[in-house]
Amino acid sequence: MREIYETVSPLSAFAEVCEWLAFKGWSEAEGGNLSLRIEEDELPEELTASVAEEVDLPLEVPELGGKYLLITGSGTRSRDIATDAATDIGLYRITNDGTAYQWIIGNNRPTSEMPSHCAIQCEFVRSRPEYRAIIHTHPPRLISMTHVPEFKDPKILSDTLLGLQSEARIIVPEGIGHLPFCVPGSLELGVLSAEEIKYRNIILWHMHGALAVGTSLNHALDQLEVVEKASEIYWTLKSAGIPTDGMSEDDLMTSMEYFGRTDRYKNAFKDKE
Repeated sequence: MREIYETVSPLSAFAEVCEWLAFKGWSEAEGGNLSLRIEEDELPEELTASVAEEVDLPLEVPELGGKYLLITGSGTRSRDIATDAATDIGLYRITNDGTAYQWIIGNNRPTSEMPSHCAIQCEFVRSRPEYRAIIHTHPPRLISMTHVPEFKDPKILSDTLLGLQSEARIIVPEGIGHLPFCVPGSLELGVLSAEEIKYRNIILWHMHGALAVGTSLNHALDQLEVVEKASEIYWTLKSAGIPTDGMSEDDLMTSMEYFGRTDRYKNAFKDKE
């Protein structure tokens, strides 16, 4: 069965992305976790059934019923996943009623933030079915942003960061979310994140880390890299005593219109009104 599992193509994406997370220093020790939702027809038939005991979830996720998750194991390191994804990534099936999960193969101790992943993946199926990848990691400059009091307002955070580099707002026109402190791995964190990802692809968890979502693991990482680069520019300017006013509104709107992002930009954070 191990040999069959190693042929599951998304495992190579986990290895590639985790190698970068470790290389960038965003995933220290056992920090961070990832998941990818897959359908039954994407798996070898031998991996579609489980005889493992059902483990109850702390929330119901009916939209995930009968679907499969590849997810990082508790206590695993990105640098290890990069070289042996089949050992550290577990394959799980969500029960048909969406109240529990069953382990199939790979790591059998899912990350403590599995409830957050399930809540978000459930919302994906409900409102953004093309989205199926989640990366949670600890980029130091983005975590530093959450220590700035005014950046608790996600609009101020987004307008400041994404105006510092001409392509950043084009790639992330909906802006960046920010959630207040929640206990890591708590159901509260998962529920709040699931609500926020209806509108945004990047969320900062207060003094904890960042969450990125996408149609693939690499898509999620792409957006995270863009936002982390913007935060690097912010701290470089601050340390040099240079203002962080960024692009003018006229220049931003010119870019939004050119790339067809005007509505997405103008509607950012209207869900907060």
